[in-house]
Amino acid sequence: MNWQIKPFSHRCSITGEPFEDGARYASYLVQEEGDRELSRFDVGAEEEARFQPPGEVLCRWSREYRKESGRENPAKRQKESAESLFFSLFESEDEEDDRDRETMKQVLGVYLERKRILKDRGFAREGAVQVMEHRKSGNVFLVPTGHMTPESLLRIQEKLGEWIG
Repeated sequence: MNWQIKPFSHRCSITGEPFEDGARYASYLVQEEGDRELSRFDVGAEEEARFQPPGEVLCRWSREYRKESGRENPAKRQKESAESLFFSLFESEDEEDDRDRETMKQVLGVYLERKRILKDRGFAREGAVQVMEHRKSGNVFLVPTGHMTPESLLRIQEKLGEWIG
């Protein structure tokens, strides 16, 4: 399965102002109230305190904005987006982590392993988690296993329909 995650915006969702090169901003994936659709919001760091999401925030991550050069590689950008989303799923761990979130971790982990961003280091907890190492940083992630079912993949596809093709 090869999924595409939409690229980052070039403008603040609150002010509409373009991001300056080197500026920090946060991206939010929000499931709007009463709707199964997802919306993405990119908000400048200085405006983040004013941001009121119109529904449940499924994940949040931050980045530094870089102006595009004419020679930027779209495949590289897609990998960076998937990598950022994967990291964000581990930033705010809850004790009651829902199964869809665990499935997202597993699917993105497999994708990033295939793209040679993560390296498989085996299994732990009697096969309940796959140990994956980020090749560049050496950070280790415990990716849940066994939660990927056809039903959960359909739910994730619905949740990430705006981002993933």
